[in-house]
Formats: sequence, C-alpha cells, structure tokens
Amino acid sequence: MRIKRRELFRQSASSITAGGFLNLVSDHLQANPLDNSTPAFRFVHLTDMHVQPELGAVEGFKQCIEAVNRLSPKPDFVITGGDLIMDALAVDEPRMKLQWTLFDECMKGLELPVHHTIGNHDVVGWSKNQQIKPTHAQYGKRLFAERYGHGQTYRSFDHRGWHFILLDSIGQASDSPDYIGLIDDQQKDWLKRDLEATGKSRPIIVVTHIPFLSTWHQVVGSPQKALSAGALISNGFELRKLFEPYNIKLVLSGHGHVRERIDVNHVTHIQSGAVSGMWWKGPVFGDAEAFGVVTCHADRFDYQYETFGWKARKA
Repeated sequence: MRIKRRELFRQSASSITAGGFLNLVSDHLQANPLDNSTPAFRFVHLTDMHVQPELGAVEGFKQCIEAVNRLSPKPDFVITGGDLIMDALAVDEPRMKLQWTLFDECMKGLELPVHHTIGNHDVVGWSKNQQIKPTHAQYGKRLFAERYGHGQTYRSFDHRGWHFILLDSIGQASDSPDYIGLIDDQQKDWLKRDLEATGKSRPIIVVTHIPFLSTWHQVVGSPQKALSAGALISNGFELRKLFEPYNIKLVLSGHGHVRERIDVNHVTHIQSGAVSGMWWKGPVFGDAEAFGVVTCHADRFDYQYETFGWKARKA
C-alpha cells in the first residue's frame, strides 16, 4: 500500500498544478467566524510527521514544534493524527527503534500536553514485507499502546465542554499481514458505550488516522477508481449511522497527505494534509508542510492551517 500511494503521488503531482482542483478546495478550508463570541479554547492537530533520520525530517519536525509553541493565544493541547514515524511496518528492529528515539527527542521540545492517535506506519510488522515477526514482543500495536496510548490504541477525554474521541482506524487483513482501514467490533462496542455516556447534546470531535471520506483518489485517478483496502475506513457507513444521533461537529484525519474538507450530514470531515508534506520531499499539490489549528466555541469550531516555513532538502 505504501509503495502504491507513493507512486500515485508522483504520477498525480506531475498532472495537477498548484492552481488545480485540490488547491481550490483547500482555499476554502479557513472557515470564517460565525459570530464574535469569545473562543472557548484552541488545540493543534499535527498529523503524518513521518520522523526519520533522512531528509532533515528531525529538523523539520522540530521547526514545526517551535511554530506550535509560538502560537498566540496559546493552544490548550496538541492531538497527533498518526504516522508519527516514517515506518514500522516493514523495517527491522534497529531501524524501528531509531525512528521512535528521534520522535521522542523532537517531542521533548513541545510545550503543550499531547494526545496521540495511531497511524498505519506506527504499527510494527503489519506488512507482507515485514521484518519483525508476530513473535516479537513489540509486534503490532503493543509499542504504541504502551508508550503513547496510555495502554490503549483508542480512548476519549473531555475538555471544557467538548468530548474528544481518538480512534484506532488500523485493522489487519484476514488473508495477509497487511493493514486495512477498519474500526473493529471491540472498538465499535466501546464507541457505542462512550457515545451513550457522552449524550446527544455535548459537541464531539473525532480523530482518526485513516479517513471515513475522501475525494482525492477520484481527483488524481478517476470517479470510478477502485480503492485499496487501506485507503478509507471500510466500515465507515456503520460508524456514520452510529454517529447520527449525536452532536458530532468535526472528524479530523490524516493518511492521504492532502488538505481536504467534506461537509456532509451536518458533520465536517477535514483531512489535515501532512506535517511532512510529501514525506519530507516537498509540498503536496502545491500545499506547503503545515498543521491544523482548531478553535472551539460553545457549539461550533473554526479551522485554519498554519505553515512553518520548511524548505525540502535534496536527498
């Protein structure tokens, strides 16, 4: 999946200019305030950092963190959107450990509390090209859960009248070690209980790495393009029906490295591009490396992108 997605980026980047459709979409992602009420709080969404020793990724992510620290007014916290490191799916143990060490080094500079969401590249060995086998102590999601997920890969929390749900959208195929987009049955049962406990009036923000919805595959391919099993959450329709009775305002995602907004059924889905751009090789469809800033009011939100001035280095 990773190889196919990279090839698609290279093909599509040459055929869609900075003035193309995706940029026309992203131009409208900075929502205008609906009123002059005092904001309740702000938080930052950092996704697809893909920390690695190459291409200046460590320096780039540190530059991003410095930009977050300079934000004024100061956000209350950061939520990461997954793919914290370049890859744990198909690398050996020393490479996997090095990437996590570099990620931790970068995060020491962040001056805000942080909540982490798991991405497919944060899962150890879930690939037909795996070098770390299922017998390894850190195979699969164990490392993320222990070090970054408070012992879990999905959870929720409340903050100043809003409810936040961090999903684990990474499933495993039944016929191979590869990952797929999926909210498994155990998590769905938990989610149902969590929503019931939250109630139908409290505003909710859902964070997932793999999106529920996206149009970019159709833009760079065709409207009839068949998607891979890891492109979107395969059982997203079930989740949409589960969400309907509740006051879900925003679904934040990453994964595709494109900036995209879809408003449907009174829910806004925003894919926040990528801190790493095209895996630290430059902008994606003319959009610079950036992160999202969400301002939460009493029962609505505003969203904007913030770039941090990174210039891609030559390999």
